[in-house]
Amino acid sequence: MHIDLATLTERERYKLLMSSVLPRPIALVTTTDAQGRVNAAPFSCFNIMGSSPATVVLGIDSRSPGVVKDTVGNVHSTAEFVVNLVGESMVEQMSLCASALPAGQNELEHAGLTTVASVQVRPPRVAESPISLECRRTLALDIGNERSIIIGNIVHYHIQDRYYDAERGYVLAEQMGLVARMHGRTWYARTTDLFEVERSDISAHV
Repeated sequence: MHIDLATLTERERYKLLMSSVLPRPIALVTTTDAQGRVNAAPFSCFNIMGSSPATVVLGIDSRSPGVVKDTVGNVHSTAEFVVNLVGESMVEQMSLCASALPAGQNELEHAGLTTVASVQVRPPRVAESPISLECRRTLALDIGNERSIIIGNIVHYHIQDRYYDAERGYVLAEQMGLVARMHGRTWYARTTDLFEVERSDISAHV
């Protein structure tokens, strides 16, 4: 089977691609507007793109044609955001943050999540998140069909003490219980079923 994407409707392309590139990590993104009001929304078109410079990328659809989501509007306004990673213990609250609330209403309060002041940016981080990344926008692109790509530089890193071995500088990733998006509106994946594959030493063959 092969498919020419140009022959599909927007909805058909969405269903195909979002059910194919899996699992996708979840960014619960906190921002503030020009009045300082907090907004939180989850996005799964997200990943880290490098460490030097430390870079994250978000892909965010518009709310409707010509109307950007609050996250995009706030980042355009303040150039700051926080990416909060999502553990299984907070997945229900993360989902509540996707609720269509009236403008200006705090999704974190609606979901029962706790805010903590960030160090270098104005938007707060989420206390329940295992890891939070304070970011400043480096580039924002409006690409075709009402979609925004936001590239951010990570300027400050937070991790709960129990998930970090400070002596060795190791993140205890297998203990965090992060979740990821799967297909459809309601399916998620755990990161508790892990396996290891040894990598060959390429330098030994050069």
